[in-house]
Amino acid sequence: MHVAFLAFAFQLQVAVAARPAQQAQGASATHAADSTRDLKAARSAQSTFEFIRRSNLPEGFGGMGRCDVQLGRYCWWYDEYPIKLPPEPNSIVRRRINLIATLDSLGELHPGDDWIAAMRVHYRLDGKDAALTASADTVARACRATTWWCLALVGYADHLLGQAAAAESAFTGALEKMPDDERCKWQDISVLLPSNTRHYYEGLSCSARHAVEDRYWILGRPRFSSGGNEWRSEFYVRKLQARLANQSTTPQAGSWGRDAEELLLRYGWPTGWSKVERMSAVVPEQSVIGHDPSPSFNFAPNEALYDTSAASQNDAWDMKVRTAEARFAPRMVKRVAPLAMQIARFRRGDSTLVVAAFKASDDSLLAAGPGVLGVTLPDGTIRTIEETGTTGTAMLRVDHSPLLAGVDVTDSTTSTLARSRALMRPLATGTPLSVSDLLLFNAENGAPESVGAALEKAIPSDTLYRERPIGVYWETYGVADQGEALDVAVTVERIDRSWLRGVRQKLKLADPDSPLRLHWSDARPTEAGEALSRAISLRLGNLEPGKYRITMALSRADQVAATASREVELR
Repeated sequence: MHVAFLAFAFQLQVAVAARPAQQAQGASATHAADSTRDLKAARSAQSTFEFIRRSNLPEGFGGMGRCDVQLGRYCWWYDEYPIKLPPEPNSIVRRRINLIATLDSLGELHPGDDWIAAMRVHYRLDGKDAALTASADTVARACRATTWWCLALVGYADHLLGQAAAAESAFTGALEKMPDDERCKWQDISVLLPSNTRHYYEGLSCSARHAVEDRYWILGRPRFSSGGNEWRSEFYVRKLQARLANQSTTPQAGSWGRDAEELLLRYGWPTGWSKVERMSAVVPEQSVIGHDPSPSFNFAPNEALYDTSAASQNDAWDMKVRTAEARFAPRMVKRVAPLAMQIARFRRGDSTLVVAAFKASDDSLLAAGPGVLGVTLPDGTIRTIEETGTTGTAMLRVDHSPLLAGVDVTDSTTSTLARSRALMRPLATGTPLSVSDLLLFNAENGAPESVGAALEKAIPSDTLYRERPIGVYWETYGVADQGEALDVAVTVERIDRSWLRGVRQKLKLADPDSPLRLHWSDARPTEAGEALSRAISLRLGNLEPGKYRITMALSRADQVAATASREVELR
């Protein structure tokens, strides 16, 4: 993944030459005790380092003329496989060490300066020196500048060091300490949203935006197995980097602007740079190419899922779409693989039992860790449980009906993440009669009488095969203690009929779709206060391959009282 910026050579020189003067003016806004001379020296040292680094960038890495996304002066395109850049010249490595020493000494003299404090952390993370990188967290935690800014620097260091929980905690603290207007800017996710949602979001007040932001981060969390939401922490890191870039010289040529900021917020800070020089008809042109982290992925859901009434299975997340609004490369994830999964919920008093059957069969899962069943509650709380193996079942009891549920399987040796997600509507409560989700199981060996027994036979997928009998298990809640007669209707109806097929059916050139319908009366009693469990077997061999919806409806006194459905693919 690259970013190309075109600038004339004389423009590059003018921009760099003007920077110290501009930054000297910015020194007047520092605390009264700060020395203008020292701050000017710090900014001059940083600007000089970047100018020399830019002059020594390797040439010829990354092509020109490609443009997947145009943002102002910039063209961005995605390369799935990262380009291997040569190591930094030793002269640049030494200059970075000298710059850090200069910043450290000036930081001791001016511990309250936000810019110096940030640069001391940034340049430790900027290089490839393991010892310097590891020291970034210590330096950030010793920060004595503005409180919220120091906490953000801790989050910056911890995130890049792979400490997800610590980074999330630090950024949470930073947001709490920020002035209201600053917090609003940091939480602004407009650049991450698809066009229609972005237009709606930008018309809201800062406080009214929180519902959209909360939903985005819940649905966009890369993995339940991590100690924090890495994508959200990454976004705050990008916000911090954008603030620094606006106040400093960067490896890119030219001035910082809104286009550069949006590019950074959407695709991240480059892991390296190169340059391409060519002659134009007038003057030499130089292009600086930023090489973004790669491979990277789109963890945001399809736009329809921003609707709070929406529900969806895993096909609503397209993590490999090339021109996504934003991309993120989680630590130790080089490949995202599919995972087959079926999840269902069952009421247990005031709590909810979440069950899952899953199967990760990707060839790259050579030494995968345990499967992790995770759920996100409506308030954003995460609950997880681990189960051994890449194929299996899991059960998790939580206080509320979850908004999101899924399973992760990670292989650290191949850096593969297999995952699946399901967005759920709340289970019905407060009604006289309600039902659980439908749990599909292999019905070749009889009908189960409990959730546990059904889960042992559960199909770890929403793909069914016509030649095999399919079982459907559910529970009913609110049945009268003495028992009552309920009408039960089960329908299997095709939902992927194309426009052309519809026309052919109207012209009687194709057979009409004939839903499978079953209907019976159920009058079996239940124990007082207990759920009524039911299981049936379906034979679907006469149906054509395609996508279907299985619906179960309960009626009382000729009125539909409760329904549950599940979409499947029949092969």
